[in-house]
Amino acid sequence: MSEAPSLTSYLVFNTVAKRGNLSAAAKELLISQPAVSRSLSKLEEGLSVKLFIRNSRGVRLTEEGAVLYEHTKTAFDSLDQAQKCIERINSLGIGTLRIGASASLCRFLLMPRLKDFIKHSPNMKPQITLGSSTEIMEKVEEGVLDVGLISRLPSVHRLEYTEIMKLTDTFVASPDYIKKQEALGINSRSKEIFEQGALFLPEDGSYTRHHIDAILDFNQVLPSYITASENPDSLREFALSGAGIAAVAREFVIEDLKKGRLKELPLSLGGSKRSVGLCYNKTTLQSKALNSFLDVYK
Repeated sequence: MSEAPSLTSYLVFNTVAKRGNLSAAAKELLISQPAVSRSLSKLEEGLSVKLFIRNSRGVRLTEEGAVLYEHTKTAFDSLDQAQKCIERINSLGIGTLRIGASASLCRFLLMPRLKDFIKHSPNMKPQITLGSSTEIMEKVEEGVLDVGLISRLPSVHRLEYTEIMKLTDTFVASPDYIKKQEALGINSRSKEIFEQGALFLPEDGSYTRHHIDAILDFNQVLPSYITASENPDSLREFALSGAGIAAVAREFVIEDLKKGRLKELPLSLGGSKRSVGLCYNKTTLQSKALNSFLDVYK
């Protein structure tokens, strides 16, 4: 069985068919004319057909050769267009950046910076995917996403990680809820309010929930009523509605605390903070879109 023709063989064929002359094709390809002849002979042998008829002026395509040229011309024209498209992307900075983040990190950390990214890189097109830090990290590892905004996990495997900031997880409730609990004889400055009140926490299995549980264990708090939410951003809404106590990042409710819409409940945090940052593969650093995005955070 003959060896399958190589892409180089088809390139030589395409050039000869386009030029109609072996010498002209050899000059364009920067190889010798004998090398062109050998390549054509090998291609004809591999396809078991005659592709050219030689004459005094050069060569002309056989019927089979004309069919093959129609397809190789389309293929190489397509490759040429692709190369020009890549060159345009590199010169103008046009590209798509696939970003992943949790709902809360997207709202408080991604969207404000995304405006700066779009402003400085107007040709870049961001695509946002929401999910837990674990889900986002996995998608970055698989190459489905270019970069993820995550709460750092115990291990980021093969990924690069750049810390943006540290978050302080805390517990908040509305003034009305605290008053109602105190009216029931529950001390709002003790762990009693956590154990007897309604507690809204992030979903089980998330890194944030693991961190919150560690704080509760540190304070030896045993809650009686826990509602877990898949959407961390909804925790703040639960607290504002007066439904109970919510575990949130203090940095995300600063304005609510300043304006008195929420109050922070005293509970030792164990001196630990949660790291938040960007994870990405080393190879994607070749992307201008990713570099531009990282520059915004730097």
